[in-house]
Amino acid sequence: MTALLTPPTAAFIAEIHPVGDAVRARITNISWRDDPRCPRYDDLAYLRLAHNTFTGTTAIGELLVARAIAARTCELFRRLYALGFPIRQMKLIDELGADDERSMSADNTSAFNFRMVANTQILSQHARGLAIDINPVENPWRKPDRLLPPEGAAFADRANIRPGMFVRPGPVVAAIDELGFEWGGDWMHAWDDHHLVWSR
Repeated sequence: MTALLTPPTAAFIAEIHPVGDAVRARITNISWRDDPRCPRYDDLAYLRLAHNTFTGTTAIGELLVARAIAARTCELFRRLYALGFPIRQMKLIDELGADDERSMSADNTSAFNFRMVANTQILSQHARGLAIDINPVENPWRKPDRLLPPEGAAFADRANIRPGMFVRPGPVVAAIDELGFEWGGDWMHAWDDHHLVWSR
């Protein structure tokens, strides 16, 4: 069963900007680090994107992604918008101290964050601006004995489809597939339902 989606009535808005001085001031030494492994500011793009909310309104959110996937990311969110897919909030993870767990618990949609994969010394794809997390509460990271964030426990049953969830089959995951993103919900070691990554 697929959740009923209601297309929005307002026009979609997507803007791609360089990472200018104002954004640099917000991210430096928070999500962005002066580390040779960290993308340079010119390798990133600052996006302003319209999205549907859970209350039936629209809002403008912001993301930082690798410049190489900026247009593709805008197209993904255009399709989500056209489908009426709701997003809780979309703000730079710097507003949450670049803390991944805090961002997940806040149900925040985010992308770039120069960090390691949890409990490893391996750089996350978020550190390269190539991964996007969408609605982490409705789409938690799951293993049989563990779930993150804890606020997503009510969404552990993926057969009980509600707004804001990614499920296969469904039009949202179909759009993800068509645009060439890899969906963490297909992984076998753990289901990372909120995680999309560009790995080509």
